Amino acid sequence: MPKGVKGFIKGHKHSEATKRKIGEANSNRVFFDCDYCGKRHSDKPSHFRRKRRHFCSQQCYALYVKMLQPKEERSRFGTGMPAEERKNRIRARNILNHYLRDKKIARPGCEICGSKAQAHHHDYNKPLDVKWLCFKHHLEVHGKSIHQNPEIIPTK
Repeated sequence: MPKGVKGFIKGHKHSEATKRKIGEANSNRVFFDCDYCGKRHSDKPSHFRRKRRHFCSQQCYALYVKMLQPKEERSRFGTGMPAEERKNRIRARNILNHYLRDKKIARPGCEICGSKAQAHHHDYNKPLDVKWLCFKHHLEVHGKSIHQNPEIIPTK
């Protein structure tokens, strides 16, 4: 084939990475990382848009609900905390998330180890007064231990 002409070249072999990229582009799927374990997974675009959180399996979803999802977001919640307290917690998280979204405050690393951090409220009446902790240290503050439940550790 003449120089500069694009097209099929007889005997050309694609690398495995190129084959995977071509397959992803032709599959009409949305690729995402599981919100619990961090594994790469795909879903139909219409299914992906409908969901707020995305999981690779039913097991990851069940573990997420059991160990990580805030109680007020669970579908069967309603007996452990007064409604006023639930509203206060949701309001504080919303305010913080809006400040993060609008880049009025930055999300620093964990105050203990420096890795990717989550916000921890000591007082929900002060929504911007948070402590930034990684997943492991956040669990420790809440009295949970990753050594008691090693299956809850995200791989990411």
